[in-house]
Amino acid sequence: MAFAQSLTQLEIPTKGKGFTRLNERIESWLGSKDIEQGVLHLTCLHTSCSLTINENADPRVLKDLAAWMEAVVPQDGKGPADAQGQRRRYLHDDEGDDDMPAHIRTALTSQTMTLSVQNGRLLLGTWQAVYLWEHRQLGSTRRVACHLIGEKPATSTQASSSQATATRLTTTQTASNQTLLNLRNATRLNQQIQDRIQPEAWAEDGGNATDVDLLIDRLHDISDS
Repeated sequence: MAFAQSLTQLEIPTKGKGFTRLNERIESWLGSKDIEQGVLHLTCLHTSCSLTINENADPRVLKDLAAWMEAVVPQDGKGPADAQGQRRRYLHDDEGDDDMPAHIRTALTSQTMTLSVQNGRLLLGTWQAVYLWEHRQLGSTRRVACHLIGEKPATSTQASSSQATATRLTTTQTASNQTLLNLRNATRLNQQIQDRIQPEAWAEDGGNATDVDLLIDRLHDISDS
């Protein structure tokens, strides 16, 4: 089979913090490519959102994940709260209170993943889905690079060519063996064998017949019968 690759960028609109399922967008793009099986590498091209694979059936799983992340990386500052319930603010807040928390949440998750492609589709478990996890408050258009590398399906011409080659090899080997056995002249038979086996293997080893000698004797017997 021939190998091929394709690279594109998907634009994914988000509505603010939360999860956007990518399966359908990715599958649609895969369907436009003539690659039967291979590897798909995804890269999120941002520093305030990430990629994850998780539960695709119960939406409460995603809600629990979001709540856990809020607790681990609070938006209102860093460190434990003081007596007034205030935390120290993040130093980097150029784009608002959610700026630095989004970067930290991205660092704790993943911006890349590699997936298997089988029969032109993502190879995922029954309950798995691929999500873009937005960590900013406001919605945005995110870009995900998709790099697909894999095998193109064999065409009927390629399949026929491979079968013909295998048939020719089998036929040639059979004809060669038959030609060797059909030789009745011992000298010519010996020469044919020497041409196909290393000449130095022809000599006897310490007066004992080598495997080559025994093979020749057997071929002589067959050709004379």
